[in-house]
Amino acid sequence: MGAQADQVRDDIIQRVQARLLLPGDVIDEGELRTRLNLSSTPIREALIALEATGVIERRPRAGARIVQLDLEGLVKLLEAHAEAEGAVAYRAARRVNKTQAATIERALIDCEQFDESNNDEEPSYFDLNMRFHQTLMEAAGNDYLSEMLYQRGNRLIGYLNARHRLAGEAQRSAADHRRIYQAVIDGDCDGARATMISHVMMDDAKVLDVINQMKHHTASADAAE
Repeated sequence: MGAQADQVRDDIIQRVQARLLLPGDVIDEGELRTRLNLSSTPIREALIALEATGVIERRPRAGARIVQLDLEGLVKLLEAHAEAEGAVAYRAARRVNKTQAATIERALIDCEQFDESNNDEEPSYFDLNMRFHQTLMEAAGNDYLSEMLYQRGNRLIGYLNARHRLAGEAQRSAADHRRIYQAVIDGDCDGARATMISHVMMDDAKVLDVINQMKHHTASADAAE
C-alpha cells in the first residue's frame, strides 16, 4: 500500500483501539475522505488490506463494517488468543528481570485499585488490563508473539471491552492478574501459562452476554443512521 492508504488503515485501527469503532459499526468512507482530505482510492486500498486481516468486512451495496463475530467465531478466536497469551506468560516467567517485575507489579496494583462501581472512570479497566498484558509482553521479549497478539487483538477489542464492563469482571480479572504475576516472579512457567489461558477464556454464558452487548450496540447504531 501507499503512504495515504497506510494513513487510512492506521486511522481506522487507532479508532478501533480507542473503542470509537466497535463490532458491527459502519466505516463511513465519506467521513474519511473529508476528515483525512483524501480521494477514494487510498481508502479502498486500506479497506481491502483491513479486510484481509479480518478487522473489517465488505458487503455489496452495504459498505464496510467492523467484523462482528458470532458465538462460534468468538470462542475460536479467544482460544487462539488465549494460547498466544499463555505463551507470553510462559516466556515472561523464564525471562523477567527485576525492573520488569516492578513494572508488572505497578500495572497489577492499578488493576486491583480500579473502582468497578464507576465504569466510566478513566482510564477504564480495559485500558488498565491492556497495560498489565503489555508489561508481560515486554518481559517475554518476543516481538513475533507481540505482533501476533496485536493483529488478533484488534479483532477482539470491542468484545474484551464489553467483557470488562460486566458486573464483577474487573475484580475477577484483577485477581487473575495477581495469580499470573506471582507465577511469573516465581519462575513458574507452566503455572503462568495455565493461569493466563484460564484468564483469557470465557464460559459460554459470558460469551453470550458479551455478544448480546455487541448486538444491542449494533442495533442502536443502525437505528441512529
